[in-house]
Amino acid sequence: MNSETETYDYQRHAILFVDDEANSRKYFRRLFGRKFRIYEAEDGVQALKVFREHANEIGIIVTDQRMPNETGVGFLSKIAADYPDIIKILSTAYADIDAAIGSVNQGGIFRYITKPWDIPELEITLRRAMEFFIVKRERDNLLGAKMLAVGNVLLANRLAAFAFVPVCSGTPSNHAAEAIASFIRLAISSPDFAPDPKSVTTTPDLGKLHSRQLELASKLESLLASAIAVPDLAGRVTKLAEALEAAGAKGICVSEDGSELHADTDPTPALLQAILGNESDPKSATNAMSAMAAVMAIYDAGASVTRKRAATLQISIAPRTGKPKGAEATPGSEAAKWLIEDELLVSAALGIL
Repeated sequence: MNSETETYDYQRHAILFVDDEANSRKYFRRLFGRKFRIYEAEDGVQALKVFREHANEIGIIVTDQRMPNETGVGFLSKIAADYPDIIKILSTAYADIDAAIGSVNQGGIFRYITKPWDIPELEITLRRAMEFFIVKRERDNLLGAKMLAVGNVLLANRLAAFAFVPVCSGTPSNHAAEAIASFIRLAISSPDFAPDPKSVTTTPDLGKLHSRQLELASKLESLLASAIAVPDLAGRVTKLAEALEAAGAKGICVSEDGSELHADTDPTPALLQAILGNESDPKSATNAMSAMAAVMAIYDAGASVTRKRAATLQISIAPRTGKPKGAEATPGSEAAKWLIEDELLVSAALGIL
């Protein structure tokens, strides 16, 4: 065995060894069991079962080609699309090399080895394969972290743009940033909220993102003016109920004093997707901006919007705690402060948390 100084933890990830011959499995474990963690299977059918149970642990698959029930390539082809990063090595008799080479692309095979094995060469192959998997996994993790950070910045800026709408349009609206944060919390607190972190690790189409953001901000500008024009808090709560109903909330009702809003179905997660620009349907965008404008109008009237823990949509509207005179922030500075500080909210909306 190689005695070189090791810089990799070869047991961090496991090897799945698949061979229908019991002696081959025993021999493989005796040779490499101290160096690597090893799972075994006797054919492709059992290998698929073992792999599904330990998919998060396995970094390398070494499989014989010619086996009963399922060939090695047949097994590998079933996982190739969903697990392209797993290192796949095909073990085959010399007489089957042509067939093995022809099947490389089908199973996403990294390398093939011939029987009988050259033990030192096989050990080097396993070491290099595991090193390659470890380095690639670390690289992917770093790239994912960077993409999440970029997504955080993009989302924070997009949400802050909505908070700056009243500032740029000259619409008198207090606590706009806080209202937007509250609206996002309504969605991410929903039992129906199902974020997809993978969506932020892909490269966005910045051209489409920018044009969609302009469309949404323009919609919010016109709808906010209309919502602010409603003179009393009760009327603004009714506006929110109407916006949620238009977005698909069923069985919606408002208490007589306007302090409670209930609905049997919850459209807020879908509205959040439209706000984030993930939904391009014009009707969905209008519904989202109408609901956001209504929440901003409620905050402007001196109230707050919070969600109760429940299987259905239950919202409370309550007067805000007063602040000393002169303590109110300007809309612009409030939006800027929120942009910098509310990273947890942004992360939750992205699905990082």
